[in-house]
Amino acid sequence: MNKWFWIGSTAVVVLFIYLTKGVMLPFLAGLAVAYFLDPIADRLEALKVPRGAAAGLVIAVFFLVIVGVVLAFWPILQSQIAAISKSLPQTLAGLRPWLNDVLQTLSDRFGQDVAGDVDSMLASFSDELLARVKDGAGSILKSGLAVFNILSLMLISPVVAFYLLRDWDLLVAKVDSWLPPSGSEVVRALATNVDTVLAGFVRGQLMVSTIMGILYAIGWSAVGLDFAILLGVLAGVMSIVPFVGALFAAAVAVAMGVGQWGMDPVQLALVASVFLVVQVIEGSFLTPKLIGDRVGLHPVWVLFAVFAGGEVMGFVGVLIAVPAAAAIAVLVRYWIDVYLEHHGIAEAIAPVSAKE
Repeated sequence: MNKWFWIGSTAVVVLFIYLTKGVMLPFLAGLAVAYFLDPIADRLEALKVPRGAAAGLVIAVFFLVIVGVVLAFWPILQSQIAAISKSLPQTLAGLRPWLNDVLQTLSDRFGQDVAGDVDSMLASFSDELLARVKDGAGSILKSGLAVFNILSLMLISPVVAFYLLRDWDLLVAKVDSWLPPSGSEVVRALATNVDTVLAGFVRGQLMVSTIMGILYAIGWSAVGLDFAILLGVLAGVMSIVPFVGALFAAAVAVAMGVGQWGMDPVQLALVASVFLVVQVIEGSFLTPKLIGDRVGLHPVWVLFAVFAGGEVMGFVGVLIAVPAAAAIAVLVRYWIDVYLEHHGIAEAIAPVSAKE
């Protein structure tokens, strides 16, 4: 009875989130902010600051910092976005000699005339890309739901985050009181593991991606690459998706370098070397220090979760993909441990929180 009750309750919650995904964004954003800022509010509360005042102070500082950062960097990003839209045809034209060689090689190897008119192809691609970007931006601005989501993020998310942060400990205690006595210890252990994995990965990955974006921007600016700040922001954001995001950002940077310098091997090598150096720093220092091995989320699993979440629920699915992947990974490990222990194959693995 209890098993089917929990299975049914989980199915209802998942169905509810799926059906309300169109308006779920500001509430998920508020929940995420409250979850990540709860340790800071707890420290202020330990210093005898009332919980409500601590929550209000933490939320206010958090959103003021975000607004300040956006306002500080927006003019630079806006100017670079405008400049890159104008220089895109020139950048694509810089690829013409390389494309000529590649297409000519294909023609010689396969005996087919695939070279064609490279200039016409690049011009068509440039016009099509710019048209799609403009159409996409226009449709976003004209979409009533998108405008609603943007306004909700600015107005509703801080309110949701404040109330959740103020009552976070009370909500956790209330949910804990609902647990059945027979399985409460197991549920608490699993919840602790999920919290450890989720906090360790998401908080650590956000810090890693931010630092990598800064390093990319500084490095590409140092080698003289145009639009280095914009490319650094792109690389930092894309680095949230392991491997694929970083490689995509590096490919864009090299393509911009070809448009700026042509096929200059020295300059392109410098652009690529910045990418390699940042990746070495990330792999040897940032990830071990800020995330650590105890998280236990394999990059392939995270990558699959992000793409699967986007396919099922769009942008909201991308947001909840990592938390869902963390929870599922912990549950799967627990079930495997129970199976192994039941058959006497191995002892149950210790909780994630106990590993140091």
